Amino acid sequence: MLQNYLKIAWKVLGRNRFFTFVSLFGISFTLAVLIIITAFLSEMLGPSYPETNRNRLLYINRVIQDHTERGGMMIGLASFHLLHDYMQKLKTPEAVTIVSAEYPTNTFVGNRKLRLTLRHTDATFWQALDFTFLSGGPYYPHHISNGDYVAVINNSTQEAYFGKGVDAVGKTITTDNISYRVIGVVKDVPVYQNTGADIYVPYSTSRANLKKRDYMGDYMGIILAKSPRDFTAIQSELNEIVAKIPVEKNDNYNRLRVFAYRRAEYFAWILFRTSNDEQPSATAFYGAIIMFALLFMLLPTLNLVNINTSRIMERASEIGVRKAFGASRGTLMMQFMIENIILTLLGGAIGLGIAALALNIIQNSGVIPYAQLSINFTVVLTAIILCIIFGLLSGVLPALRMSRMQVVQAIRGG
Repeated sequence: MLQNYLKIAWKVLGRNRFFTFVSLFGISFTLAVLIIITAFLSEMLGPSYPETNRNRLLYINRVIQDHTERGGMMIGLASFHLLHDYMQKLKTPEAVTIVSAEYPTNTFVGNRKLRLTLRHTDATFWQALDFTFLSGGPYYPHHISNGDYVAVINNSTQEAYFGKGVDAVGKTITTDNISYRVIGVVKDVPVYQNTGADIYVPYSTSRANLKKRDYMGDYMGIILAKSPRDFTAIQSELNEIVAKIPVEKNDNYNRLRVFAYRRAEYFAWILFRTSNDEQPSATAFYGAIIMFALLFMLLPTLNLVNINTSRIMERASEIGVRKAFGASRGTLMMQFMIENIILTLLGGAIGLGIAALALNIIQNSGVIPYAQLSINFTVVLTAIILCIIFGLLSGVLPALRMSRMQVVQAIRGG
């Protein structure tokens, strides 16, 4: 039976090529856009270099100082003092690392200016994350305690500053009038990751006053849990430490709050802008993405419903004959739904090809520095699910209308 449905579906697609072309164009374009978005989300939220263990990572990237009565509030990143003197006392995690915000530096090769970014980190940074070293290695605690001006750079910086094919390890790179000895070269990190930069140097080389006792600054903490099951215990221990931190109470602020988020939870906070003590829900964030996808598919779905209805009216006499020979409503609906799902799967395959080409162009264009976008298993699975949903949404109403046709009316042409 299924084989017959497939044969009929293929013949129907070739019967009116204009309708088929219009349908495939709308389906493939819509799904291509959604597949591209899925590829971005897969890279930004799922395990990806160098945060391949993201399922065990929490990010301390929101600190709030507010007043419980007056309502004043200040939101930002953490200070080095807060992370180093308090957050690194956490005992539940496997590791807690400190990394500064990414900021641009003035770097020149001859008369040519390079647009590079720099981060200050501690030595634990290289243990908590899974960087790929192309040559050399990371800096260690003794480099920081000795105040060594050493640096780890990415491969693109190595080629831009020293030339292609030249190993930078052991050489000197100068940025912001400070010279660093390169001790390691890592694979490029996409700019959309938390930890991307062109140059990484020890926090001990920072010109900022790291002894300043403020609680807000330009640093982020990354917590590596032993297991995702430890997240709740880590947050509880963090809250206990924060409760003991002395807070200078004034007219503007009398309370300090520190949050450790998973990646999706942080995006949920950005989307919903929750400012209370409740953790933002990753489920709500994914729900919002699903709602966006459904709304984005709504207009193409309505267009496809109209096209399918027109296609059905052309086949009215065929439907009438089949009903006259005993075909049930369920059989006719099943046939049309299979035809429509085949159409959407074909459109999805075209959309997948378009998305793969677009992602390759984006990756090679340099519009998004060091982007590593690809069609992986998650993206393909999402594409299949979207195709089936698209096929069901656009096929149910026309199929119902087809199945309800009276035999005489259908034979006469609907």
